[in-house]
Amino acid sequence: MSKTLLISSLAAACWLAAAAPQMANDAPGVTVALNGAAVLHRTGVGYPAAARRDGVQGTVSVQVKLDSTGVVNDAQVLSGPDELRKAVLESVLQWHFTKEAAGATREIQIAFELPKGASAAAPAATTPAMGRTGTIRSIRVQGLSEQASAELLASLPIHEGDEWNGDTAMRANQAVKAFDEHLAIRQSSMTQSPGGAAQLDLEIAATSGRITVGGNVQVAMIVSKTPPIYPAAAKAAGIQGVVHLSAIIGTDGTVQELMALSGPPELTQAAMDAVKQWVYKPTLLNGSPVQVQTTIDINFTLNR
Repeated sequence: MSKTLLISSLAAACWLAAAAPQMANDAPGVTVALNGAAVLHRTGVGYPAAARRDGVQGTVSVQVKLDSTGVVNDAQVLSGPDELRKAVLESVLQWHFTKEAAGATREIQIAFELPKGASAAAPAATTPAMGRTGTIRSIRVQGLSEQASAELLASLPIHEGDEWNGDTAMRANQAVKAFDEHLAIRQSSMTQSPGGAAQLDLEIAATSGRITVGGNVQVAMIVSKTPPIYPAAAKAAGIQGVVHLSAIIGTDGTVQELMALSGPPELTQAAMDAVKQWVYKPTLLNGSPVQVQTTIDINFTLNR
């Protein structure tokens, strides 16, 4: 096979892989019905721990509006248990349908059924205040960057293998609030070992109405984008690279908060100065705008 033909074949294969509908890892007991539509990619739908604990089942019907590229830019729940709605909305807002569905309004159903053998009344607490005691089996952080998650975990007065009780729960929650007042720590699940000791899984996540949207999805929502200015000193020194930023997009689509996650220090300020001026289309939940936490990558490349 000639080199040209090989490159063409590889390019075609990559394009087909990108265009093919992608599978998602939904939580056990969750079934998604797209009603004939197809997605390029989507995030999996989780089964809320509190809903599992309380034995909540049912089907959530949601209507999604797609932009001209097939990205979901609004979602509205039509019916379904209240305890399951937020999990559905947070997931579908990150879906990207194929171009055949672009610009349309689609209705999809997401069914939640407790897996066989699951206890409808599993004794898991929704907050530390409920005082369930035991040994900490795991601590998981949701919605933060890898670096921020590591910094948060390092600041906690608790670790895997420690005892979880009223005192440690209070101190842990104080540490989480000191790190970010929008976060809270809770018990996501609990199991009882044969010897009678409880094993607890802890989860730290945002408690506000803010939702997390992937950077590749949020980029489609940009309506005004100021390009970064390449710092002259950095250019003269041959410095290039990608600046990774964490951003909070307000309900009006403007950048409210911005934090550098990684990248060349000589390029960071230029990236932040540009992104601060960006404006996005507001992200909607049930027709109402919400705050969005997302990541933004700014690539500085020298022209040689």
